Amino acid sequence: MRTQNLFTSVFLAAAGILVDAAPALIEDSIVSRASRDGIDLLVIDSAPTILTAIADTYREQGVEYPQAGRRRSAKPVVRRGAGNLFDVHSHAEPDWYRTIAPFAGGNNNTSTGGGFPTPQWNVSAYMRFMDTIGISHSVLGFTGPSANAYLGDKERTVALARFINEQLAAFARTYPDTFSFFASIPLPYVKESITELKYAVNELGAVGIALMSNHEGHYLGYDLFTPFWKALDGLGGRQIVYVHPTTPYLKINDQWVPANPYVGVEQSRMEFYMETARTFMDLTVKQTIHNFTNTHFILPHAGGAFPVMIDHVLKTVYPNLYQASLDIYRTRFWWDSASPTYYHQIDGLLAYDIPKGNLLYGTDFPFINASVTAADFQSIMAYPRLTDQEKEDLLSNNYKALFGDKLHFS
Repeated sequence: MRTQNLFTSVFLAAAGILVDAAPALIEDSIVSRASRDGIDLLVIDSAPTILTAIADTYREQGVEYPQAGRRRSAKPVVRRGAGNLFDVHSHAEPDWYRTIAPFAGGNNNTSTGGGFPTPQWNVSAYMRFMDTIGISHSVLGFTGPSANAYLGDKERTVALARFINEQLAAFARTYPDTFSFFASIPLPYVKESITELKYAVNELGAVGIALMSNHEGHYLGYDLFTPFWKALDGLGGRQIVYVHPTTPYLKINDQWVPANPYVGVEQSRMEFYMETARTFMDLTVKQTIHNFTNTHFILPHAGGAFPVMIDHVLKTVYPNLYQASLDIYRTRFWWDSASPTYYHQIDGLLAYDIPKGNLLYGTDFPFINASVTAADFQSIMAYPRLTDQEKEDLLSNNYKALFGDKLHFS
Protein backbone atom coordinates (compact mmCIF):
# COMPACT_ATOMS: atom_id res chain seq x y z
CA MET A 1 0.00 0.00 0.00
CA ARG A 2 2.83 2.40 0.84
CA THR A 3 4.48 2.01 -2.61
CA GLN A 4 1.11 2.16 -4.37
CA ASN A 5 0.18 5.45 -2.68
CA LEU A 6 3.60 6.91 -3.37
CA PHE A 7 3.50 6.24 -7.07
CA THR A 8 -0.13 7.35 -7.24
CA SER A 9 1.05 10.69 -5.85
CA VAL A 10 3.87 10.85 -8.36
CA PHE A 11 1.48 10.11 -11.24
CA LEU A 12 -1.02 12.73 -10.11
CA ALA A 13 1.71 15.30 -9.55
CA ALA A 14 3.05 14.68 -13.03
CA ALA A 15 -0.45 15.23 -14.38
CA GLY A 16 -0.62 18.60 -12.64
CA ILE A 17 -3.15 17.53 -10.00
CA LEU A 18 -2.61 18.92 -6.50
CA VAL A 19 -2.34 15.98 -4.11
CA ASP A 20 -1.26 17.70 -0.92
CA ALA A 21 -4.81 18.28 0.30
CA ALA A 22 -5.24 14.86 1.94
CA PRO A 23 -2.02 12.83 1.75
CA ALA A 24 -2.28 9.20 2.82
CA LEU A 25 1.37 8.97 3.82
CA ILE A 26 4.34 11.11 4.76
CA GLU A 27 5.93 10.04 1.49
CA ASP A 28 2.98 11.50 -0.42
CA SER A 29 3.31 14.86 1.32
CA ILE A 30 7.01 15.09 0.54
CA VAL A 31 6.47 14.22 -3.12
CA SER A 32 3.55 16.63 -3.39
CA ARG A 33 5.41 19.61 -1.96
CA ALA A 34 8.38 18.92 -4.19
CA SER A 35 6.06 18.79 -7.20
CA ARG A 36 4.50 22.09 -6.12
CA ASP A 37 8.00 23.60 -6.28
CA GLY A 38 8.76 22.09 -9.68
CA ILE A 39 10.96 19.29 -8.34
CA ASP A 40 10.75 15.74 -9.65
CA LEU A 41 12.11 13.54 -6.86
CA LEU A 42 11.84 10.36 -8.94
CA VAL A 43 14.77 11.40 -11.15
CA ILE A 44 16.92 9.79 -8.44
CA ASP A 45 16.74 6.01 -8.82
CA SER A 46 16.73 5.36 -5.09
CA ALA A 47 13.89 7.82 -4.41
CA PRO A 48 11.48 5.22 -2.95
CA THR A 49 14.15 4.04 -0.50
CA ILE A 50 14.99 7.61 0.49
CA LEU A 51 11.36 8.57 1.00
CA THR A 52 10.78 5.54 3.20
CA ALA A 53 13.87 6.36 5.28
CA ILE A 54 12.70 9.93 5.85
CA ALA A 55 9.17 8.87 6.68
CA ASP A 56 10.41 6.16 9.04
CA THR A 57 12.34 8.81 10.98
CA TYR A 58 8.95 10.29 11.91
CA ARG A 59 7.08 7.01 12.33
CA GLU A 60 9.65 5.40 14.60
CA GLN A 61 9.34 8.30 17.06
CA GLY A 62 5.57 8.72 16.68
CA VAL A 63 5.94 12.25 15.32
CA GLU A 64 3.54 13.63 12.73
CA TYR A 65 4.75 15.21 9.52
CA PRO A 66 3.39 18.80 9.51
CA GLN A 67 0.52 19.32 7.15
CA ALA A 68 0.32 21.91 4.39
CA GLY A 69 -0.33 25.46 5.44
CA ARG A 70 1.96 25.34 8.46
CA ARG A 71 4.57 27.87 7.48
CA ARG A 72 7.41 26.90 9.76
CA SER A 73 8.49 24.25 12.19
CA ALA A 74 8.75 25.18 15.84
CA LYS A 75 12.09 26.58 16.91
CA PRO A 76 14.58 23.97 18.10
CA VAL A 77 14.88 23.87 21.88
CA VAL A 78 18.34 24.01 23.44
CA ARG A 79 18.24 22.63 26.97
CA ARG A 80 21.09 22.62 29.45
CA GLY A 81 22.52 19.12 29.48
CA ALA A 82 25.24 17.33 31.39
CA GLY A 83 28.08 18.74 29.30
CA ASN A 84 26.35 21.81 27.88
CA LEU A 85 28.50 21.77 24.74
CA PHE A 86 26.92 23.18 21.57
CA ASP A 87 28.28 21.67 18.33
CA VAL A 88 27.93 23.80 15.17
CA HIS A 89 29.90 21.43 12.93
CA SER A 90 28.59 17.89 12.78
CA HIS A 91 27.46 15.77 9.87
CA ALA A 92 24.47 13.53 9.26
CA GLU A 93 25.36 10.71 6.87
CA PRO A 94 22.36 8.36 6.63
CA ASP A 95 22.75 5.09 4.79
CA TRP A 96 20.83 6.24 1.72
CA TYR A 97 23.20 9.20 1.27
CA ARG A 98 26.34 7.08 1.65
CA THR A 99 25.02 4.96 -1.22
CA ILE A 100 24.85 8.07 -3.41
CA ALA A 101 28.09 9.67 -2.14
CA PRO A 102 30.32 6.94 -0.71
CA PHE A 103 33.40 9.19 -0.59
CA ALA A 104 34.02 12.54 1.12
CA GLY A 105 33.78 15.40 -1.33
CA GLY A 106 32.39 13.02 -3.94
CA ASN A 107 35.91 12.10 -5.09
CA ASN A 108 36.58 8.35 -5.05
CA ASN A 109 39.88 8.58 -6.95
CA THR A 110 42.90 7.97 -4.73
CA SER A 111 45.19 9.12 -7.54
CA THR A 112 43.74 12.64 -7.19
CA GLY A 113 43.87 12.75 -3.40
CA GLY A 114 40.36 11.41 -2.86
CA GLY A 115 39.17 8.06 -1.69
CA PHE A 116 38.24 8.83 1.94
CA PRO A 117 35.10 6.73 2.53
CA THR A 118 32.05 8.41 4.02
CA PRO A 119 31.78 6.94 7.55
CA GLN A 120 28.77 5.02 8.76
CA TRP A 121 26.35 7.13 10.79
CA ASN A 122 23.01 6.76 12.51
CA VAL A 123 21.10 8.76 15.10
CA SER A 124 21.54 6.38 18.01
CA ALA A 125 25.30 6.06 17.51
CA TYR A 126 25.63 9.81 17.14
CA MET A 127 23.67 10.46 20.32
CA ARG A 128 25.99 8.06 22.17
CA PHE A 129 28.91 10.09 20.85
CA MET A 130 27.23 13.28 22.09
CA ASP A 131 26.82 11.77 25.55
CA THR A 132 30.47 10.69 25.60
CA ILE A 133 31.76 14.15 24.74
CA GLY A 134 29.13 16.08 26.73
CA ILE A 135 27.29 17.71 23.81
CA SER A 136 23.74 18.88 24.50
CA HIS A 137 22.80 20.10 21.02
CA SER A 138 24.16 19.75 17.49
CA VAL A 139 23.42 21.64 14.30
CA LEU A 140 23.46 18.98 11.60
CA GLY A 141 24.52 19.42 8.00
CA PHE A 142 25.62 17.15 5.18
CA THR A 143 29.28 17.21 4.21
CA GLY A 144 30.61 17.53 0.67
CA PRO A 145 29.49 16.90 -1.96
CA SER A 146 26.10 17.56 -0.29
CA ALA A 147 23.61 18.07 -3.13
CA ASN A 148 26.38 18.21 -5.74
CA ALA A 149 26.82 14.47 -6.09
CA TYR A 150 25.57 14.60 -9.70
CA LEU A 151 27.87 17.09 -11.38
CA GLY A 152 26.22 18.91 -14.27
CA ASP A 153 22.81 17.31 -13.67
CA LYS A 154 20.43 20.05 -12.56
CA GLU A 155 17.36 17.88 -12.02
CA ARG A 156 19.08 15.36 -9.78
CA THR A 157 21.02 18.05 -7.90
CA VAL A 158 17.79 19.89 -7.10
CA ALA A 159 16.03 16.67 -6.10
CA LEU A 160 18.90 15.60 -3.86
CA ALA A 161 18.91 18.97 -2.06
CA ARG A 162 15.21 18.51 -1.28
CA PHE A 163 15.78 14.98 0.00
CA ILE A 164 18.66 16.15 2.21
CA ASN A 165 16.56 18.93 3.70
CA GLU A 166 13.54 16.75 4.32
CA GLN A 167 15.80 14.25 6.09
CA LEU A 168 17.49 16.90 8.22
CA ALA A 169 14.12 18.41 9.11
CA ALA A 170 12.93 14.94 10.13
CA PHE A 171 15.87 14.59 12.54
CA ALA A 172 15.26 18.08 13.96
CA ARG A 173 11.51 17.55 14.36
CA THR A 174 11.79 14.15 15.99
CA TYR A 175 14.63 15.22 18.34
CA PRO A 176 14.01 18.96 18.79
CA ASP A 177 16.02 19.18 22.02
CA THR A 178 19.02 17.57 20.37
CA PHE A 179 19.18 18.67 16.74
CA SER A 180 18.69 21.66 14.49
CA PHE A 181 20.01 21.88 10.93
CA PHE A 182 21.67 23.80 8.13
CA ALA A 183 19.87 23.35 4.82
CA SER A 184 21.51 22.11 1.65
CA ILE A 185 21.29 24.40 -1.39
CA PRO A 186 21.47 23.20 -5.05
CA LEU A 187 23.84 25.82 -6.43
CA PRO A 188 24.99 26.56 -9.13
CA TYR A 189 21.31 26.47 -10.15
CA VAL A 190 20.30 29.86 -8.84
CA LYS A 191 16.55 29.96 -9.47
CA GLU A 192 16.09 26.52 -7.98
CA SER A 193 18.37 27.43 -5.07
CA ILE A 194 16.20 30.40 -4.17
CA THR A 195 13.14 28.14 -4.18
CA GLU A 196 14.87 25.62 -1.92
CA LEU A 197 16.17 28.36 0.37
CA LYS A 198 12.67 29.69 0.99
CA TYR A 199 11.20 26.24 1.53
CA ALA A 200 13.96 25.12 3.91
CA VAL A 201 13.87 28.28 6.03
CA ASN A 202 10.18 29.17 5.95
CA GLU A 203 8.59 25.70 6.03
CA LEU A 204 11.16 23.20 7.28
CA GLY A 205 12.63 25.48 9.94
CA ALA A 206 16.33 25.45 9.00
CA VAL A 207 18.37 27.71 11.31
CA GLY A 208 20.74 28.51 8.44
CA ILE A 209 22.08 27.13 5.19
CA ALA A 210 25.11 25.01 4.36
CA LEU A 211 27.06 25.90 1.23
CA MET A 212 30.02 24.06 -0.21
CA SER A 213 33.28 25.91 -0.87
CA ASN A 214 32.54 25.51 -4.56
CA HIS A 215 29.52 24.36 -6.50
CA GLU A 216 30.52 22.68 -9.75
CA GLY A 217 33.75 24.63 -9.76
CA HIS A 218 32.18 28.03 -9.01
CA TYR A 219 33.35 29.68 -5.79
CA LEU A 220 30.85 31.54 -3.65
CA GLY A 221 31.61 35.03 -4.95
CA TYR A 222 30.71 33.97 -8.50
CA ASP A 223 28.89 36.85 -10.20
CA LEU A 224 25.92 34.74 -11.28
CA PHE A 225 25.27 33.81 -7.63
CA THR A 226 24.41 37.44 -6.77
CA PRO A 227 20.61 36.93 -7.09
CA PHE A 228 20.87 34.09 -4.58
CA TRP A 229 22.77 36.23 -2.07
CA LYS A 230 20.23 39.00 -2.56
CA ALA A 231 17.36 36.58 -1.88
CA LEU A 232 19.06 35.23 1.23
CA ASP A 233 19.90 38.65 2.62
CA GLY A 234 16.36 39.78 1.91
CA LEU A 235 14.63 37.11 3.97
CA GLY A 236 14.66 39.49 6.92
CA GLY A 237 16.73 39.40 10.06
CA ARG A 238 20.07 37.67 10.46
CA GLN A 239 20.88 34.87 8.03
CA ILE A 240 23.52 32.26 8.82
CA VAL A 241 25.68 30.56 6.20
CA TYR A 242 27.81 27.62 7.24
CA VAL A 243 30.44 26.84 4.59
CA HIS A 244 32.10 23.46 4.24
CA PRO A 245 35.01 22.64 1.96
CA THR A 246 34.62 20.07 -0.79
CA THR A 247 36.54 18.72 -3.76
CA PRO A 248 37.77 21.41 -6.16
CA TYR A 249 36.78 20.58 -9.73
CA LEU A 250 37.70 21.78 -13.21
CA LYS A 251 35.58 21.02 -16.26
CA ILE A 252 37.86 19.95 -19.12
CA ASN A 253 36.45 18.66 -22.41
CA ASP A 254 33.07 18.14 -20.72
CA GLN A 255 34.69 16.01 -18.00
CA TRP A 256 34.82 16.91 -14.32
CA VAL A 257 38.40 16.62 -13.11
CA PRO A 258 39.37 16.86 -9.40
CA ALA A 259 41.80 19.76 -9.18
CA ASN A 260 43.90 18.65 -6.24
CA PRO A 261 47.53 19.42 -7.14
CA TYR A 262 49.03 17.39 -4.29
CA VAL A 263 47.84 13.82 -3.94
CA GLY A 264 50.22 12.70 -1.21
CA VAL A 265 47.66 13.56 1.47
CA GLU A 266 43.96 12.71 1.24
CA GLN A 267 42.11 15.87 0.20
CA SER A 268 40.01 16.37 3.33
CA ARG A 269 43.19 16.61 5.45
CA MET A 270 44.90 19.35 3.42
CA GLU A 271 43.20 20.49 0.21
CA PHE A 272 39.95 21.25 2.05
CA TYR A 273 41.82 23.91 4.07
CA MET A 274 42.89 25.52 0.78
CA GLU A 275 39.31 25.39 -0.48
CA THR A 276 38.14 27.37 2.54
CA ALA A 277 40.75 30.03 1.77
CA ARG A 278 39.76 30.22 -1.90
CA THR A 279 36.06 30.66 -1.36
CA PHE A 280 36.29 33.20 1.47
CA MET A 281 38.84 35.23 -0.45
CA ASP A 282 36.47 35.09 -3.43
CA LEU A 283 33.61 36.32 -1.24
CA THR A 284 35.88 39.12 -0.04
CA VAL A 285 37.36 40.40 -3.29
CA LYS A 286 33.98 40.17 -5.07
CA GLN A 287 32.61 42.16 -2.11
CA THR A 288 29.74 39.74 -1.50
CA ILE A 289 30.36 39.98 2.24
CA HIS A 290 30.35 43.77 2.03
CA ASN A 291 27.16 44.06 -0.01
CA PHE A 292 24.88 41.69 1.92
CA THR A 293 25.06 42.82 5.50
CA ASN A 294 22.37 40.64 7.08
CA THR A 295 24.40 37.52 6.37
CA HIS A 296 26.77 35.96 8.91
CA PHE A 297 29.22 33.18 8.08
CA ILE A 298 30.53 30.20 10.03
CA LEU A 299 34.05 29.31 8.88
CA PRO A 300 35.00 25.67 9.47
CA HIS A 301 38.24 24.49 11.03
CA ALA A 302 39.05 27.96 12.45
CA GLY A 303 39.08 29.27 8.89
CA GLY A 304 41.38 26.64 7.39
CA ALA A 305 44.11 28.35 5.36
CA PHE A 306 42.14 31.58 5.02
CA PRO A 307 43.66 33.58 7.91
CA VAL A 308 47.21 33.24 6.55
CA MET A 309 46.03 34.60 3.18
CA ILE A 310 44.33 37.76 4.46
CA ASP A 311 47.31 40.09 4.76
CA HIS A 312 49.13 38.57 1.81
CA VAL A 313 46.25 39.03 -0.65
CA LEU A 314 44.48 42.10 0.64
CA LYS A 315 47.53 44.14 1.57
CA THR A 316 49.21 43.52 -1.79
CA VAL A 317 46.32 43.36 -4.26
CA TYR A 318 43.20 44.85 -2.65
CA PRO A 319 44.41 47.35 -0.04
CA ASN A 320 41.23 49.40 -0.46
CA LEU A 321 39.25 46.42 0.91
CA TYR A 322 41.57 45.64 3.79
CA GLN A 323 40.07 47.51 6.74
CA ALA A 324 36.43 47.04 5.77
CA SER A 325 37.06 43.33 5.35
CA LEU A 326 38.76 43.05 8.74
CA ASP A 327 35.75 44.75 10.31
CA ILE A 328 33.52 42.06 8.81
CA TYR A 329 35.83 39.23 9.86
CA ARG A 330 35.57 40.55 13.42
CA THR A 331 31.79 40.95 13.47
CA ARG A 332 29.93 38.76 10.96
CA PHE A 333 32.41 35.88 10.74
CA TRP A 334 32.27 33.07 13.29
CA TRP A 335 35.03 30.50 13.58
CA ASP A 336 34.44 26.87 14.60
CA SER A 337 37.00 24.66 16.32
CA ALA A 338 36.43 21.46 14.32
CA SER A 339 39.55 19.31 13.84
CA PRO A 340 42.89 19.86 15.63
CA THR A 341 42.82 23.66 15.48
CA TYR A 342 43.70 24.69 19.06
CA TYR A 343 47.19 23.30 19.27
CA HIS A 344 48.79 26.10 17.25
CA GLN A 345 46.57 27.12 14.31
CA ILE A 346 44.28 29.34 16.37
CA ASP A 347 47.13 31.73 17.18
CA GLY A 348 47.25 32.94 13.57
CA LEU A 349 43.54 33.70 13.60
CA LEU A 350 43.52 35.57 16.90
CA ALA A 351 46.41 37.72 15.68
CA TYR A 352 43.81 39.56 13.59
CA ASP A 353 42.05 40.65 16.78
CA ILE A 354 39.11 38.36 16.14
CA PRO A 355 36.85 38.67 19.19
CA LYS A 356 36.92 35.60 21.35
CA GLY A 357 33.15 35.85 21.53
CA ASN A 358 33.06 34.80 17.85
CA LEU A 359 34.73 31.45 18.52
CA LEU A 360 32.46 28.41 18.34
CA TYR A 361 32.75 24.71 19.13
CA GLY A 362 32.56 22.05 16.43
CA THR A 363 33.49 18.37 16.25
CA ASP A 364 33.35 17.33 12.55
CA PHE A 365 31.87 14.00 13.64
CA PRO A 366 31.83 11.34 12.16
CA PHE A 367 34.85 12.36 10.05
CA ILE A 368 36.75 13.01 13.28
CA ASN A 369 36.20 10.13 15.69
CA ALA A 370 35.50 10.24 19.41
CA SER A 371 39.09 9.78 20.58
CA VAL A 372 40.42 12.57 18.35
CA THR A 373 37.50 14.77 19.35
CA ALA A 374 38.34 14.23 23.02
CA ALA A 375 41.95 15.20 22.33
CA ASP A 376 40.80 18.29 20.42
CA PHE A 377 38.62 19.24 23.37
CA GLN A 378 41.57 18.92 25.72
CA SER A 379 43.63 21.16 23.43
CA ILE A 380 40.98 23.86 23.81
CA MET A 381 41.00 23.45 27.58
CA ALA A 382 44.81 23.67 27.61
CA TYR A 383 45.03 26.64 25.26
CA PRO A 384 46.89 29.35 27.23
CA ARG A 385 45.47 32.45 25.55
CA LEU A 386 41.85 31.90 26.61
CA THR A 387 40.65 32.44 30.16
CA ASP A 388 38.50 29.78 31.80
CA GLN A 389 35.42 31.93 31.16
CA GLU A 390 36.34 32.40 27.49
CA LYS A 391 36.70 28.64 27.12
CA GLU A 392 33.32 28.10 28.74
CA ASP A 393 31.79 30.68 26.40
CA LEU A 394 33.35 29.08 23.32
CA LEU A 395 31.96 25.69 24.26
CA SER A 396 28.56 26.62 25.62
CA ASN A 397 27.57 30.27 25.22
CA ASN A 398 28.90 32.10 22.15
CA TYR A 399 26.47 30.34 19.83
CA LYS A 400 23.58 32.19 21.50
CA ALA A 401 24.82 35.53 20.17
CA LEU A 402 24.97 34.07 16.66
CA PHE A 403 21.69 32.18 16.49
CA GLY A 404 19.61 34.52 18.65
CA ASP A 405 15.89 33.97 18.16
CA LYS A 406 16.41 31.11 15.71
CA LEU A 407 16.67 28.83 18.74
CA HIS A 408 14.67 28.63 21.95
CA PHE A 409 16.86 28.42 25.04
CA SER A 410 15.62 26.80 28.22
